[in-house]
Parts: sequence; structure tokens; C-alpha cells
Amino acid sequence: MSQTNLVIYMEEELSNEKINNILSKFDAKDQVSSWAMERFNSWIWVNFYKPENHEEIRDIWFDISKDAQNLKNSRVKTALFIQPSRDRNAVFFALSFCKEMYSILNKSKDVYLYHGDSGLFVNDEIENLEFKNTQQFYDSRLTSDEITESMIQCLNDELTGGIECIEEDGGWDGEELQYLDLFKNLLEMRQSLKQQPTTSSSMFREKLQAVDELILKLIEIDDNNLLIIAGNDKRDMPINNWWWHLDKVITGSLKVCIKEGAVIYQGQNMDV
Repeated sequence: MSQTNLVIYMEEELSNEKINNILSKFDAKDQVSSWAMERFNSWIWVNFYKPENHEEIRDIWFDISKDAQNLKNSRVKTALFIQPSRDRNAVFFALSFCKEMYSILNKSKDVYLYHGDSGLFVNDEIENLEFKNTQQFYDSRLTSDEITESMIQCLNDELTGGIECIEEDGGWDGEELQYLDLFKNLLEMRQSLKQQPTTSSSMFREKLQAVDELILKLIEIDDNNLLIIAGNDKRDMPINNWWWHLDKVITGSLKVCIKEGAVIYQGQNMDV
């Protein structure tokens, strides 16, 4: 099993009605051997299995559960195998499918989500998953220096890459939709960092300030305003979560004071 693939095992015997509801929500296309779904040119392919009838899926479950005492007595009846395409946004898409699927399952029966790059997650851990970089996710109720460092580094790398696209290549090279989807997820990561207690330390605070400087630089040089558009669905967030309000930042009505950790809006100073 590739490290990028995801597999959901569940004790529930998944009905056709439930899986068809999710597939229709994602506008899935039946390709006979799998269902294919696309979002902003990222693809995932989903297969439905009953482990008792499929040796490879049983073997994957055996490998996952053999060292976990609490899984050995689990009787999984259904498996969904999710294969993302190789672009940077596909794992974001794959996890959104998995979380949507989990939301309709019978919570009295155990559900397991395994991702080679991220690990094994059980039951309500699944609905609390967030990304620490473009390829790995974690239970957002847990915090650590390693998670914070990974998120900051990812934001730094991806925002720097966006700036280089404009300054060195002259634009997005026809990949505007992919970058728009990426930026939505990066802003979600920036929001998550606001909740991380470790970002109050001087070391992480300086690194996060550098990320925020990149956000401001990117909106200044991008004529397509992709990072601004990426926040359209979150304009109802508090104004001091300024990364969702870049439309106001770019016009000057919302001033971001990065070093001071504050914003100024309509004459009021607010801490970030």
C-alpha cells in the first residue's frame, strides 16, 4: 500500500444507500472498477470492499492491527480504499471525503482510518483531523512542537513557492484553480496555528511572523488575488483573524501590525 493512499475500515456493514449519498455529493463518476472524483483538477479514486472477500484488503488490516492490542478483537465488515492523485492538493481532497463518510456512519460501531504518512486514527479522532503539511494530518486536539514546526515550515515553503511563481515565472501558469484550493487549505492551517499554545514561545512567534510577512507580500504582488479569494467563505470570522479578511487588508481598511501581534480596524486596536 502506497504511503499516500488512505483506507477506512468499519465494523458497520455499509449500505448502498449511505455510500451512494456520499458519492453523489462528490459527483463521483463510476469507472466500473472504482469511483472517480475531481476537485480543482485533483482526483481521488475510491473502491468498496468487504474484507472477508478480498485478501489484499484483509492483509492490510492485519498489518495495521497486529501490533495494536485494542484492535485485535475488531470485526471489520467494510473497507473503502481511497487513492489520491499525485498533485499536492489530492490528499486534502481525500481527507475531506473520508471525514464526510465518517459523518454518516453509525457511531456505536468502530471506524478506523489509516494513512501511511500520517498513521492510524480511530472514531472521533477522524472528525478532528487537520493538516500539519500538504501530505500529513494529525488529531487537532493534540499539540506538540513537532506539529507546530511542521505547519510553519509548510506555510513558509508553499507561500514562498507562490511568490516565486509570480516573481520568476510571471504568474500561475494556468494552475489558478489548484493554487486557489491550496491557499484555502493553507489559510486553514494558519487558523489552526492561532490555537496552538506553542506559538506563544519566542522561537515560534518569530517564525510565524515570517509566514505572515509572506502572506502580506503575496497579496501585494498577485494580480489574480488568489489568496484574497481563498478567504471568501470565511469572512464571518473575527476580524483579528486577519488572514480571512485580506480583502480589507489590501484596501488598507484593516491594518496588520505583525511585530506587535495586533490589527487596527475602524480605529480599534485588537490583539491577534
